[in-house]
Amino acid sequence: MPLRSVPCALSVLALALVACGPSPEASKAKPTAETVKSATPEATPTPAPTAPSEGQQFSTNAPASSVPDPSWFSPALLPGTSVTKKGRSPTDDQGRFTAQILFAFPAGATLKDCVDPLAAALAKIVPTVQREEKEGRVTLTGDTADQHVMFMCGDANGTLTAFVSYRWTQPPPTAP
Repeated sequence: MPLRSVPCALSVLALALVACGPSPEASKAKPTAETVKSATPEATPTPAPTAPSEGQQFSTNAPASSVPDPSWFSPALLPGTSVTKKGRSPTDDQGRFTAQILFAFPAGATLKDCVDPLAAALAKIVPTVQREEKEGRVTLTGDTADQHVMFMCGDANGTLTAFVSYRWTQPPPTAP
């Protein structure tokens, strides 16, 4: 590795550690002078701003709180579950965003308990439902006139979970 790329690699490592956190094994190990020295990023010059590339441009806008969610996008979609996370992404340059809800099922629930109600709900929302089964997960997707909708069921760390999401494919309507 060239010497000048070492500070860049250390910066990427530091950002990855901040974003993802240290591994569980790393939290058990006592730091040594060598590990502290190797994880400390060196000062690097700030890169010059570059011209935006063509295509979708993301902004630093806050999530769009004034645009209402579709009526189907609700914790009531899966009764008997608990919502572990709900949120929206920042808006892009056209005001589009993604919204998501993560549901946790009670112990003893089966994949069928997740997939069947979501498949029925999605069939009411989109004209064509696409289904993919891979590695113990079932993903259901479809498109409305303005949104791409995705429902996913599967095991996450021993808990059956459902991920429900929609992404605007057109600029959303402004709030009344």
